[in-house]
Amino acid sequence: MKLFWPVLSGVLCTAHISFAEPRVTYNAYGMPGLVDMPSAQSALDAELSFSVSQSGESLRNTLTFQIAPRLTGAFRYASTERPQGTLYDRSFDLRYRLLDETHLRPAVAVGLQDFIGTGVYSGEYVAASKSFGPVVATAGIGWGRLGSHNSFDNPLGVISSRFDTRDAGYTGTGGRIESARWFRGPAAFFAGFAWPVTDKVTLKAEYSSDAYTQEVSYGHFEHRSPFNLALDYQIKPTVQLTAYAQHGDEIGILASLTSNPKHSPGGATRDPAPMPVLPRAKAQVAPAGWSEIPSLRSALITALTPVLRQDGIQLIGLSLTDTIAIATVENHRYQSQPQAIGHVARLLSNALPASVDTIAVVPMVKGIAGSRVIFPRDALETHEATPTGASDMRAATIVTDAAAIDHRAAAAEGVFPQFSWSFGPDVSASLFDPDNPVALSLGAKLTAEWVPARGVYVTGTLRQNFVDNYTSTPRYSDSIITHVRSDSTFYDRANGPVLQDLTANYRFRPGTNLYGRFSAGYLERMYGGLSAELLWKPVDSKFGLGFEVSAVRQRSFDGLGFAPLTVTTAGLGAPRSYDTITGHFSGYYAFDNGLHAQLDVGRYLAKDWGMSVQLNREFNNGWKVGAYATLTDISFDDFGEGSFDKGIVMEIPTSWSIGRPSRVKRSVVIRPLLRDGGAKLDLSDRLYDLVRDTHVPQLEAQWGRFWR
Repeated sequence: MKLFWPVLSGVLCTAHISFAEPRVTYNAYGMPGLVDMPSAQSALDAELSFSVSQSGESLRNTLTFQIAPRLTGAFRYASTERPQGTLYDRSFDLRYRLLDETHLRPAVAVGLQDFIGTGVYSGEYVAASKSFGPVVATAGIGWGRLGSHNSFDNPLGVISSRFDTRDAGYTGTGGRIESARWFRGPAAFFAGFAWPVTDKVTLKAEYSSDAYTQEVSYGHFEHRSPFNLALDYQIKPTVQLTAYAQHGDEIGILASLTSNPKHSPGGATRDPAPMPVLPRAKAQVAPAGWSEIPSLRSALITALTPVLRQDGIQLIGLSLTDTIAIATVENHRYQSQPQAIGHVARLLSNALPASVDTIAVVPMVKGIAGSRVIFPRDALETHEATPTGASDMRAATIVTDAAAIDHRAAAAEGVFPQFSWSFGPDVSASLFDPDNPVALSLGAKLTAEWVPARGVYVTGTLRQNFVDNYTSTPRYSDSIITHVRSDSTFYDRANGPVLQDLTANYRFRPGTNLYGRFSAGYLERMYGGLSAELLWKPVDSKFGLGFEVSAVRQRSFDGLGFAPLTVTTAGLGAPRSYDTITGHFSGYYAFDNGLHAQLDVGRYLAKDWGMSVQLNREFNNGWKVGAYATLTDISFDDFGEGSFDKGIVMEIPTSWSIGRPSRVKRSVVIRPLLRDGGAKLDLSDRLYDLVRDTHVPQLEAQWGRFWR
């Protein structure tokens, strides 16, 4: 440590200084900022960052997302050594930029640090940042932890005396929103600057308002000085490495990896070139009544099926009159349904007789028809190569409900039965267990699907574990309510092969704007039984309503039956069984800016009643980042550590990373804790997520890819 300051001074004195544009870097808490202190800057919209910082006896891992241009959110998992043992802490941050920077005015942001957690890092702040050429200066005022060094009476005390004091400690077992403490108690100023010395190196210095009272009491270091210093090195645009000095007595390091769902790391997706539209010759005619000739319809299906299959699209059926053609298809390749519809339309223009002047494409997903997309053939021939071709094509297109189509009469021969399977490596992770914060398992997974008829799907997944870093003795759940989820660690450690799921599903259209599903079997890894779902979703609406009910029984740890084993502190005990009826009413809404909201109200697996709220930001390339929270009639104290169920959800499309079209996605759910309250059945392919890609709001959001 004694060598750090003179070496740094020498580097700065001898470096060739070249000014760069102001850039946003991350602080030791994983938020845009200086060393420890926040700034009022925001990362690029939708930027996703994972940072790891190590200083003394503290390690912080932070996932940060620029939720909107002004709103930043973060989830942090930290460990700190204490005399009584290691403390593993989970916390959430939120920051909102109130004002943008102008020529005269600084950017101003207000933030909540560790506003849901145990309060280890709890603090609030108002920060202002102003650019002076490439240098960004920041000043602010903090409360809580950020108001602990050189503090003074809270200036908000002039509003109310309630702001003068801040309660010590936190209620219960953490995880609650302690709003009664926000902006309360003593306050303190902080300030600093970030200076891009070169295109890759940024110097950051700050006066910190954090006294690090807890860490000093643990004997981690001495707080000799409030001045901190850091050097950021931008290895590449997505990788930041930082060395920093704190308190005059400690050094630390920080590494940040960033990505942006808006931009694929490999650039634009390398899509296969579509077949061009074939304009009709004016002299071309077709005999009247040609559509009644069975051999001609059969010949068209025979010609179209392999060409569409080569393009990753399956022809389910083709309905014809002399002037109208309706093709029912299932897209297995393209993330964007308009792109698949555009490919089908161009292929049909090459194959259909000239008398057909109206073409309709019915996109199906998992056997269920979502909509009917109708366009004049003239529009295809006119707008393919024009500068505004996509928008002109959308203006000429009509989207209606597809429930009334008789798919049986239009069914193509040889479509069913279908069978597909895949086999490959599989990595599963279990996070945040205090005995093993990151438990990984490497194995192989076999997935198979049999489709004997339209809408009927039988799917199964078999997994074999090969190697893992699980602890020898699983942690026994201390939950005082029924163990509907908290014994998951015993399921994870089952010797394989494990039948993770085996389900028969029937999806159908009971009427206009209505979608239905029946499921039976091993519905998920921990539960099996019967499930039914009904969705009301008009094709042109942003709003939908659903109802789901399931009668389930808990499965055994080894995945071979419905006789779960009782878990004791000694390990596995006598058989027991648990069954329940769970279900929810759900409301869905798609906002114009890519935000999607879902509200569920009903009965959960532990027979508790309550509601869940989930808000996702979704991107046209298939990325999804969101968060959810669930509150039920189980009290915070009975729920246990964390107080209520909450988490972060992500869906990452394979096409985004590999640069080739694919409909495969990887789903990730990050829960600070897996407890029993507010637990839902983990079903895949719920109806709303299946059909909405074929409805007007989502089609319009992605319509720019119609001609791709």
